[in-house]
Amino acid sequence: MRKSGSITIVTNATYPPYGRFAPDGTTIEGLDVDTANAIAPLIALPVKVVNASFDNFIPGLKAGRYDAGFNGITDTTDRRKTVDFINFEKFGNYFLTPTGSNLKITSLLSACGLNVGAENGDESINQYKQIAPQCRAIGKSAPNVKVYPSQAAAISAMVSERVQAILTGSNGPELVRQSNGKYKINGPYLPDSGDKFSVGGLAIAKGSPLAPALLAAMKTLYTNGTLGKIYAKYGFSAANILISPTLDTGSGSTPTATRS
Repeated sequence: MRKSGSITIVTNATYPPYGRFAPDGTTIEGLDVDTANAIAPLIALPVKVVNASFDNFIPGLKAGRYDAGFNGITDTTDRRKTVDFINFEKFGNYFLTPTGSNLKITSLLSACGLNVGAENGDESINQYKQIAPQCRAIGKSAPNVKVYPSQAAAISAMVSERVQAILTGSNGPELVRQSNGKYKINGPYLPDSGDKFSVGGLAIAKGSPLAPALLAAMKTLYTNGTLGKIYAKYGFSAANILISPTLDTGSGSTPTATRS
């Protein structure tokens, strides 16, 4: 924590490429660690990256256990009531299905009537709830959502056909690359609503005094190209996912981004 001369950033080491465990089973590595290491010299404080389940991020920030949280966390209407965000990523959705699946995904409404998996605390759960009335309007049932403790567990359920699909974010291509052909991206990269993409990146405690320094650091990494190089290392196109960092303290409407 900052009181001891360092800051603590939480990630989820079961959500590659943002976070994952090294072969020793203990060391955390991945995109979030690389980004945190790039931030440290810019704020003149050591940065410690710790692991937690995704649903514990915001309670941990509120309780002061963490100073900030990475892991592709989306800035949503509900979350911005209790934490602030430094937004530097824009997020859409990929559906993943087993390689042999006959499903034809064309939109979020393709999930109507399906058994779908989701990680506990993931924004996809809310997205499924939001489309439920639209599903019923076209004569289909709402998605049957089965919630798992991690994305890895949800993927395992999909591969073993306990669910038909899962909705993931911009890390979809990297997940497929690591799957050894067990599953595939099914359909296009989908905006959250209409042609709008959600945004997010770094969640911080409400009113955190670290906000100005962290925002300045992220702006520097974005402007000098360091952030783009880090994301390219993990298979992302900077043009597709990165946006100029901004601070959202919860005033006004929930921010979004448009397709590049």
